[in-house]
Amino acid sequence: MANVPALSDAPPSKRFQFIAGNLCLDFCNTVGGKREGISRENLHDYAHFLSWCQQARLVDPSAVPQLQVQAAQSADKGAAVLGRAIALREAVYRIILAIAADAAPSNEDLTVLNSELARCLGRLRILPDNGNGAFSWGWAESPLDLDHALGPISYSAAELLASKEKLTHVRQCRADNCGWLFLDSSRNHSRCWCDMRDCGNRAKVRRHRRKHRDEQTSQ
Repeated sequence: MANVPALSDAPPSKRFQFIAGNLCLDFCNTVGGKREGISRENLHDYAHFLSWCQQARLVDPSAVPQLQVQAAQSADKGAAVLGRAIALREAVYRIILAIAADAAPSNEDLTVLNSELARCLGRLRILPDNGNGAFSWGWAESPLDLDHALGPISYSAAELLASKEKLTHVRQCRADNCGWLFLDSSRNHSRCWCDMRDCGNRAKVRRHRRKHRDEQTSQ
């Protein structure tokens, strides 16, 4: 199981960013910085994971108090779910990077994903869609357990991996200090940055400064 940070080290809950265009990739992005360099964990306890799930609309706000009570009554279970969530996140991240490098994902990482699918797919349901005669996939919410959100996350990863077209458009931010993943849906599939307002803007500023410095040096 992945290491779970001590609760005493946890910073206050935060607002998460959802820029990937894909649920499982947004979940991979709950780590800041680069995993290969200096990384920043943003899921320090079950409360942070639940906050992300609510912001990702995987958990209805009305259900949050119930899950908070469950986590408070069973801290060990909450920590175990968080450990599974982090293990799933890192397995999906490594699988995606392996595919991007034209390498085979490890059997261990595929086992982590398939294990979560085996646990969670029994809660998948076909549900009426707004009473208009159509149906859509949904997730059983009764009983609502602490690991409820792992179903949609693992299912999102499986759907992405099963779509060759989508996989070819998964990108990693090119910023030196960012490893975020995203689905490039730009017209010519040339997106380089997780967010042009963030990493893209900083890269633009660095290019401008470098150009200005080079012009001064050449004078």
